[in-house]
Amino acid sequence: METQNFSSNPLAKAGLIAGVSLVLGALFDYFFYEKIPGLALPLYVILIVAGLFALAHIFKKRINKEVFWLLLPLFFFSAMIFVRSSDLLSLLNAAASFLLLLVIAEISFGKKIKNFWLADYVKIFFLLFKFIRPLFQTLSDFFVPREFNKNRKTLSQIIKGAILAIPVLCVFLLLFSSADLIFQKYLSSFIAFNVEETVVQAILILIITLLLIGAFAYIFRKIEDRTVVPKDKIYSLGHIENSILLGSVNTLFLVFILVQLTYLFGGESNISAQGFTYADYARRGFFELIAVAVTALLLLLATEKYIAKKEAGHALGFKILSTALVVQTVVIMVSALTRLALYEEAYGFTTQRLYSHTFIFLLAAIFGLLLFKIYRDKKENAFALRAFIAIILFLVGMNLLNPDAFIARQNIARFATTGQLDVYYLSHLSDDALLDTIKILNIANDDLRKSFAQNLYQRAQPSPDAALLSGWQPLNLSRLRAKKILDANIKGLEPSEPQGDFQVIIN
Repeated sequence: METQNFSSNPLAKAGLIAGVSLVLGALFDYFFYEKIPGLALPLYVILIVAGLFALAHIFKKRINKEVFWLLLPLFFFSAMIFVRSSDLLSLLNAAASFLLLLVIAEISFGKKIKNFWLADYVKIFFLLFKFIRPLFQTLSDFFVPREFNKNRKTLSQIIKGAILAIPVLCVFLLLFSSADLIFQKYLSSFIAFNVEETVVQAILILIITLLLIGAFAYIFRKIEDRTVVPKDKIYSLGHIENSILLGSVNTLFLVFILVQLTYLFGGESNISAQGFTYADYARRGFFELIAVAVTALLLLLATEKYIAKKEAGHALGFKILSTALVVQTVVIMVSALTRLALYEEAYGFTTQRLYSHTFIFLLAAIFGLLLFKIYRDKKENAFALRAFIAIILFLVGMNLLNPDAFIARQNIARFATTGQLDVYYLSHLSDDALLDTIKILNIANDDLRKSFAQNLYQRAQPSPDAALLSGWQPLNLSRLRAKKILDANIKGLEPSEPQGDFQVIIN
């Protein structure tokens, strides 16, 4: 019976949301302040989800079943921050985890993800702004209680008085401690803290707490407030305009492809006749071609959405022009891959090149999904969901690939045929790659081996940022394994040691 009051009692509901948010805000400070993310991040994600389900249970709200499916990639991406140490991959995993949390906030009691249109996925990036109004509504309920009995009103007044008194007391304590050395001594012996650091931490806790209050209030706001009246789809582009637009773009693409067939795929002699070397011609323009492919995708999405359709679907002319554009874009992406392969053949693999390489395949998959939408399944929400799943699978694949380790293996294998190896770059890859890069100490080239050993020795020295890695919060499997390998081999890495037949120890 008591739990029913949480739904009907605005103060109790606001107080509970604020309490859970404050606890999570304080834990955020404990987990992440001056710490590198590691084990703490998946644990914190679990706590946020636990807070959501606990509040749903108390408020007697049933969470949409689709949330449970989203928990799988959410826990995977957050857990991979504990497993992988690559900066870029960790950033992508953290971003994916954050965006999935926002999607969960949107669909917990509202619109189902299977009904999302493309615009709904874009709106997720701006969902934080929607938390502002529920935040102020909750704070209003918390500080301006209505229709409560005397006891509840007294409790509310006590809470508000304490909240107002604490910051005022802190200000006076700081002033008094600055004014009197003896008072400062007594205060310091009673409470040991750094003023600037405490202020920063307090602000951090306040920001996270307010963010979570807004998020939980947004999730648990009344269902009728979430109802969105669907708008009739307005088509503003006819077949004639669309045919001119896509026809012109297809013509330009065709001219470019003919140049590619003549020169990039036609042999070095044709390029030399124009005054360029094959290497100079082929090793540029890769990123520009990726931009072309992305722009073509956006163009097709826009025209497909806003052209006039027949009742049975798209007109035959649009299907022909869109298919031609997709096919030609695929050819251009093959051109980009060819150029990238020449980059890698000449200079080896890097993080940027590998991610660009794999991104092309993601683009190709989305183009395929778009063609399927045009010819078979006309529903935009179905296409958006498939594209969403494709992006999730792409990020899952990148985590399973372990990019830095893959880059190390490819460059070491390339050394066997070219004799070229950028040991400085490889020595500065993340700890994910150390299990592979440590094998450079066994290659036949003394200069490269010695240079790599020196770089690795410097890397093994204590870092000025060592405090960021202290405690259990930044715990990471790759960093633990790397430290173990470096500790086992540190003796042979010392500059005073001869870099002859060095026996690598990998436990």
